Amino acid sequence: MLAKQQLIMMLDFLTSPFNFHIMKKTQKLFLLILAIAFISCSRSPKKEQSLEVKKRPNIIFLLSDDQRADAIGFAENEDVQTPNIDRLAKEGTYFKNAYVTTSICAVSRASILTGQYARKHKIWGFQKNFSKEQLENTYPLILRQNGYTTGFIGKYGVGHALPKEEFDYWKGFAGQGSFKQINEKGDSIHLTKKIEGQAITFLNSQIGSNKPFCLSVSFKAPHVEGDPGYFLPDESYTNLFKDAKLAVPETSKQEFFNHFPDNFTKNNVARNRWEDRFKTAEMQQENIKKYYELIYGIDTAIGNILKSLKENGQDKNTIIIFSSDNGFYLGEYGFAGKWYGSDPSIRVPLIIYHPENQNFRSKIISKMALNIDIAPTILGFAGIEAPKDMQGKDLRELIENPNISWRKEFFYEHLWQSSPAYYIPSTEGIVDGNTKYMLYFKNRDTASVVFEELYKLNEDPNETNNLANNNKFIDLKRKLKRKMAKLKINASK
Repeated sequence: MLAKQQLIMMLDFLTSPFNFHIMKKTQKLFLLILAIAFISCSRSPKKEQSLEVKKRPNIIFLLSDDQRADAIGFAENEDVQTPNIDRLAKEGTYFKNAYVTTSICAVSRASILTGQYARKHKIWGFQKNFSKEQLENTYPLILRQNGYTTGFIGKYGVGHALPKEEFDYWKGFAGQGSFKQINEKGDSIHLTKKIEGQAITFLNSQIGSNKPFCLSVSFKAPHVEGDPGYFLPDESYTNLFKDAKLAVPETSKQEFFNHFPDNFTKNNVARNRWEDRFKTAEMQQENIKKYYELIYGIDTAIGNILKSLKENGQDKNTIIIFSSDNGFYLGEYGFAGKWYGSDPSIRVPLIIYHPENQNFRSKIISKMALNIDIAPTILGFAGIEAPKDMQGKDLRELIENPNISWRKEFFYEHLWQSSPAYYIPSTEGIVDGNTKYMLYFKNRDTASVVFEELYKLNEDPNETNNLANNNKFIDLKRKLKRKMAKLKINASK
């Protein structure tokens, strides 16, 4: 209505006898003014609508612990039960080739929070805390500085100094924590169930808020309880796989037990923990079942969090990201744990569910995604430019344009200072498309080589045919080592 009235007034002015002779000389100018006035007025309601559409989304980041890439139903695992995670994967964007740059919880979580390789943030173990500057450049603190309400629940995992004052809602804990918890009534409760309740409490506290929120939910499951550790699922789920005979990894068979040489496996923590968990077929079945029961507990918690979002009317504007801090050996090569460069150790699930953007719906992406991509992606959803020190990429670009030029390789690293009681060879390597090269050495001394691996993954997805010492592939190995050396330099910048 306002646009029409202004247009009529302008026409009356221009066509009056007094002003007509002026119009001849300044016709172009008046027509320009007329057009601008009309366009401005007629577009103003759409501008308000655009601002509403661009309202910053809420973000929930769900992180499991030690959940390998194939431990969800959507990854064609017919044994594990993950209906809620599968629905997010089916209706959202699923990254078929998602990896961590270091496969151990403390280091990977530091990389997730900072968007940096370990070689950049220099947190290699469990004792070192973030510096004040590093902490300020993690995605939750950046979001809070830019108007987000932030919450953290569960396993923090980086050092022992908990940044509880840097969050609006804090229910995090240091170290590994325990699945054995007590609720407010004094009754026993499984940690995963307790985390679920804390997440729902946070969501309820945000009803009616005019600020967007980011909630980071960091599960301990399906990690073991204690050291050397045993799987401790919620007793509610102990009969979930009672009579089932679960599939076991192909390379957990006896014929692959000596795939890694004796100087690698002797007193190796991965082999010692295999003895405790997967040594016999009966032990392997029992522990894989418990591992899957822990994952089912996570899936149930996620389902209830999604239900709460919907009941609160928060589901339409809440982006959900799900991943794991690293993978896990379930007996492959006579190993338990992670650390090394095998796919079961370094590949993880990664799902992004965006309820309002059709470009993010029902999409499977095969190009490489990394754990260091999570922080810049979260900031991107919030409309915040990532700090230059973040080395990951904003995955939104890949989702919106799957044909975009993207990384074709990445550098893998796990540097560990071993002791006689805790022997874990260090690792540096490269995954280059369908080719993988891994170098294992003692105590960060790359000259003290323990073992080398070279695989053509498209022909050998289970990594059983090691080509590292095959003369036919000397040139390929040299090429990969040169490329790895360049990536290694870039990882430290």
